[in-house]
Amino acid sequence: MSKFIENISILQNNTFILTPLLVSFYKNLKPTDKNILLAYFVFPLVLNNEFVGKIQRITTASNMSRITKDKDIMAGFEDRFYYYKEQTNKCLQYAIDCKYIEIDKNLTVTVINDVNMLTDSRLKKIINLSSQLHNIFTKNVINTYYAFGIKAL
Repeated sequence: MSKFIENISILQNNTFILTPLLVSFYKNLKPTDKNILLAYFVFPLVLNNEFVGKIQRITTASNMSRITKDKDIMAGFEDRFYYYKEQTNKCLQYAIDCKYIEIDKNLTVTVINDVNMLTDSRLKKIINLSSQLHNIFTKNVINTYYAFGIKAL
């Protein structure tokens, strides 16, 4: 039975399917030094169905404290953060290999091509949500990690 659950997890956390989420996030994010570190927040926020409704109402007037003060969103966030860490690394590498993004010496991610990305139609709502996350990441990277309670990557 555990092998079955493990295989379902592998299918759901497929690098080829999840990479467009990261690319859509970076497409609207202003390039700043070390913004690659913000990639680790995307999957824990948008891949949890319980929180999609709350996070969906993100606007330019929203701020990070609206999310970090919500106990429902933050409950178990650190565990989800570390759970998706390896998957985030794989998706970043795949995006680089496919020339969707580039990373400069200051660890700034820039989208260079998102035209030929294949996306699963079931993820359309989550991809749109990912593209709106840039609105809440207005603090620098270090303060963002502190706000979410992440001590080390």
